[in-house]
Amino acid sequence: MKKYPGGNDMEKQKRSIRTIVRDSYKNLTLKNLYPSRYRAACKADVVPGRVVFLEIREKGITDNFRMIRAALEKRNWTMSVVCIREGMESPSIVIKNCLRAIPQLAQAQFIFVNEVSYFLSSLPIRPETTVIQTWHACGAFKKFGYSAVGSGFGTTREDLERYPVHGNFSYVTVSAPEVIWAYAEAFHMEDRVERILPIGVSRTDMFFSSSYREKACGKVAWILRRMAPSLFLREKSTPGRSDPASSSRSNSSSGRISSREIFARIGDIYSDRDADREHAQDLTLLPGKKIILYAPTFRGTVGRAMAPDRLDLSLMKEALGKDYILLINHHPFIKAKDRPPIPESCRNFAFDMTDQVSIEELLTAADLCITDYSSLIFEYSLFERPMIFFAFDMEHYLDERGFYYPVSEMMPGPVCRTTQDVIDVLQKKDAEFDLARVRSFKYRFMSGCDGHATSRLLKLMQEISEHKEEQGHRG
Repeated sequence: MKKYPGGNDMEKQKRSIRTIVRDSYKNLTLKNLYPSRYRAACKADVVPGRVVFLEIREKGITDNFRMIRAALEKRNWTMSVVCIREGMESPSIVIKNCLRAIPQLAQAQFIFVNEVSYFLSSLPIRPETTVIQTWHACGAFKKFGYSAVGSGFGTTREDLERYPVHGNFSYVTVSAPEVIWAYAEAFHMEDRVERILPIGVSRTDMFFSSSYREKACGKVAWILRRMAPSLFLREKSTPGRSDPASSSRSNSSSGRISSREIFARIGDIYSDRDADREHAQDLTLLPGKKIILYAPTFRGTVGRAMAPDRLDLSLMKEALGKDYILLINHHPFIKAKDRPPIPESCRNFAFDMTDQVSIEELLTAADLCITDYSSLIFEYSLFERPMIFFAFDMEHYLDERGFYYPVSEMMPGPVCRTTQDVIDVLQKKDAEFDLARVRSFKYRFMSGCDGHATSRLLKLMQEISEHKEEQGHRG
């Protein structure tokens, strides 16, 4: 490549100009525009019972808030969803969104947020308003926030102190007491640790609902049927008593899946629950292929997220195609055009389900999960099923991002560096998977997630409301 004199100086000048523009933008909006507009909006009173769900990046309400909203609807709270698209749209659009959001936030009794935000952190939140951070991930795996200061992923401490992004949280809800220290460090709340509450993560409540599990597995089966009908048996209703053993013999050689099998596996896992035992008995487990979910996290930055492409799908199909199908879910930060294509030779084996069903539905239906450093391992542990960790770039990721716990000690399953390692584990799975380790992992990091997290959150809101009402009477 031809080099030009002064080329490096030119790049430095461009970076310097971008830094000046970015700093001016932050100073104008975060130090002046947003705070002044919020103070003006606070001339109106807080509306009792008004709740605002503040979505920072997304275009609509996410699963992090749906369970909470559904529960509050039954209690006649006044709710709204505000999407500001911070970091996802042009500055002009974000500014308009934030200015429209300010009057609603100023009159809210409760604000729910599940990410960090420069905008929210810039507001001088009035004392009558409670901000509850229901972080979008369970457990504590990859470092973030103040924990990642100085790393390739995080920003500088000076920038965070000048333009806070983790501020204004009245309370933070987490999945277990074990991880309180990590969130205190990440959110710079070491002096307010008592405000980090291990009451569980609301969206995990759905996993304890037999109705949800049935619908989720049925949806996955239905979509798979549309994508690859040749994988499925046509179920015939036969008068009289059916013989599962007979069905087993007739289907084992076909290598096909019955949607009833997907339902049955979920019922089996929860058959120790009275509410599910009867349901599980109604399901006939037909033999066939098992479902592997491959759900890696992204690489790079949020704005330029990249998908890992080191899992050799062709090799996986050749070695495992008779016994498994592979469902792929890419991280939501990765744009559709940047997702690695599935080879034509892997049709009827590998399926990109990212835009088809939610990650929660895929977790529910999968027999086994392959991931890397994604926090979904915490949610998947609730099912007490096998996990494999495809960590081909562990050293690089550790240097760039860092982890809260030593990876080799924390992972509740085999750690693989190559596709062949993954295949070897799956081909001798009985010797490799220690489900007792998965259960221990679940109790350590997910003890607050027992199907009642939303109820505890509503109880917290009630206690806060009563306390502030009592303070108002005293005043």
